[in-house]
Amino acid sequence: MTVASRRSKMVTFRVSMEEYHSLEAACMVRRVRSISESARAALRQWIGETSVSEPLDGELQQVGRRIDVLAKELERLQHLARLRKTVPFGTTTAQ
Repeated sequence: MTVASRRSKMVTFRVSMEEYHSLEAACMVRRVRSISESARAALRQWIGETSVSEPLDGELQQVGRRIDVLAKELERLQHLARLRKTVPFGTTTAQ
């Protein structure tokens, strides 16, 4: 951290015990170092100053799910193409 970006101000807010435990659990699941780090990232995102280098876990997971769906659809289409090659067009497989 450079001298220019040293953290010298503190923001404090209160949460219920239930909210605190939820924050702790979320940090553990997301492998975030602390609640403070998570709160800073959320606030930066909220004000539109999120750095490109920060992990975008939610968006990456969504992209991963979309890739999985596309891969399954591609497999299905490849299977249909193989079937079409083995069965001439206009004929039925049931005899």
